[in-house]
Amino acid sequence: MASTAAQDAKACTAEEQERKKLKPSYSIDDATALLKKHFNVPATAVKELDSYDDQNFRVTSPYGVYVLKAHNGVEARNTELLDAQSRLLKHLEEHNIRAPVEAQSRVSLKRTTLRLLRWVDGDVLSSSVMTPSLLTRAGSFLGDIRKALDGFDHQALHRLHLWDLRRFPAVATFSSKLRSMDCDASRVKLVETCIENYSRQDFGSLPMATLHGDFNDANILLHGKEWGILDVGDCVYSWRVNDVAIGAAYVMVNLCTPENSSEGFSTRGDHVAVQGAQKFVEGFLQRSTLSKDETRALPHLIAARLATSFTLGWYSYRESLAAQPDMPKQRRDYLLHHALPAATALDVCLEATSLVADWPTTKPVRDPRR
Repeated sequence: MASTAAQDAKACTAEEQERKKLKPSYSIDDATALLKKHFNVPATAVKELDSYDDQNFRVTSPYGVYVLKAHNGVEARNTELLDAQSRLLKHLEEHNIRAPVEAQSRVSLKRTTLRLLRWVDGDVLSSSVMTPSLLTRAGSFLGDIRKALDGFDHQALHRLHLWDLRRFPAVATFSSKLRSMDCDASRVKLVETCIENYSRQDFGSLPMATLHGDFNDANILLHGKEWGILDVGDCVYSWRVNDVAIGAAYVMVNLCTPENSSEGFSTRGDHVAVQGAQKFVEGFLQRSTLSKDETRALPHLIAARLATSFTLGWYSYRESLAAQPDMPKQRRDYLLHHALPAATALDVCLEATSLVADWPTTKPVRDPRR
């Protein structure tokens, strides 16, 4: 396994470094010109949206509202993967999941690929006040997505992807660089503890499936009573339970972000982040199932996603500063949007569970904000 992890790490490290160099950097004027030239869409307004390795622009035009997506150069050259993403979005729409399907055929340029996607109305979940009932509904929505994706597969999704929790041992390569990147030693220790705990587990019996891969509160839309999903850039064929772990991890991140609002949680017992993750999993189980092996693996995979989010967020932040020192502050800050509270959530997760099988019903962890 060590050899496989080392090989994965080497490949993923090279790709992650290349992603920082090949991230698109179009201006609003550039985006407006690209829309007219390649899609014949005259924009009346263009606004850049937050993005990690790509660029996204909200486009208002006489024909409607769209998203112009400029893919990272690494992903742009993988045409089979882009085809898989397009088909996955269409598959979700056909199963009554609101998703940003393509409005026109994608356009390949020298260093990027452009996509014009249909705009999906709604506010991102991160803008809502977090309540137990809302998180239960979010978990149920993931259960609906799980049922839809049980009938979808594409060869391009059987791939090496650093954000896939099966590849978590490769994250150790990045975590070893954190100390030299001015990262707080206590946060590095949390990641190292998580890596050590993960290495002791046997995940060999976990069932496989196609995953959304990034079910976080910035990719989930709520429009009245209707839900929607964004960004399938991390879709991958992997352990089926991973989407649940990822969703629960980002619930914890949201509830560990000081500026976010929450209400309706108990002031006694478990930390509010643990309560929220539990409600999310309960909601998922209203629509889908988890085997005993998946339930046993869940706390370890939640911790692994939190460690990955912090490690790669910090790494991307530092590498992006080096590659693009003139990057706008808003784009730099977005790289740390999930990373810093993920470290707090990881601390809560490790304390709450001691990484045991019956999480999240074990040792309570006090919320220090109360």
